[in-house]
Amino acid sequence: MLKHIQDMVIFALLVKNGSYTRTASELGMTKARISQRISDLEESLGLRLLNRTTRKFSLTGAGETYLASCRELLDACMKGDEIMQNLHNAVAGTLKIISPPGFMSSMLPAVHRDFLLKYPEVALQLETADSFYGTVGDSFDVAYRIGKPSDDGYIGRFLGSFKRFIVASPAYASAHRLTHPDEILRCELITHRTWKSIGLYRGDAHYDVVMPLRHTSDNLTYIMHQALIGTGLAILPEYIVKPYLASRQLQIVLADWQVQKIELWMIYQSKINNPAILREYINFVIKYNILDTII
Repeated sequence: MLKHIQDMVIFALLVKNGSYTRTASELGMTKARISQRISDLEESLGLRLLNRTTRKFSLTGAGETYLASCRELLDACMKGDEIMQNLHNAVAGTLKIISPPGFMSSMLPAVHRDFLLKYPEVALQLETADSFYGTVGDSFDVAYRIGKPSDDGYIGRFLGSFKRFIVASPAYASAHRLTHPDEILRCELITHRTWKSIGLYRGDAHYDVVMPLRHTSDNLTYIMHQALIGTGLAILPEYIVKPYLASRQLQIVLADWQVQKIELWMIYQSKINNPAILREYINFVIKYNILDTII
């Protein structure tokens, strides 16, 4: 069936060009191969489509009737190619973006505002997902990932690293005055379920905190709110806790110890044959230096 459809398109193109030589050149085929494909088409139909002489050809009655359907296929192919070419070249259309909720609200507003101002024909469709793998499938154009990707089925672009802090509500911090990391596990500690251990550093000193499993979540915003209401300690990235530290709703615990930084990655499906809208978005975010947009 596919070969038959291809032969119909070849027939329409041959009639359009009026030349075996021109059609063969356009399709990257020999004149003999074009002639054979037309003969195959006639054989499958049981009707002659062309009157042939040594120098030219003309349509038979059946060929004139059949040409209309073949032209529709050729026109559809050319229209489809034109649409795809526009997608490749024009910064327009819709991008579906997956992001953790806290990251989305804290770090994406400014870059997306400026991107939409620059490209008025673009629409952005954002969806929250803290657990990237196994939840969003392939139904996205770009996904932001907190932490280094472990799945090589996607393209990962490193965007930088940001700080994390051990935080608690002022009341909880006052009731549990920690002086050393080995005291952390004596407190309630709400953690991200994928963070198995986290390193703490002070000068040459290093301490690994192995995360307990009593209270975990894949949603950093949930963990932050647990800290806000005084449930316990939380280890959270700067982009989530910065405004709450400024308002003193949260405070840093063990401030003289630095928490191991965490990486930010941009994930997309492929690095080749991407439409212009995706190529421009990736380049725009990289040049924007998104880590400077923490609010």
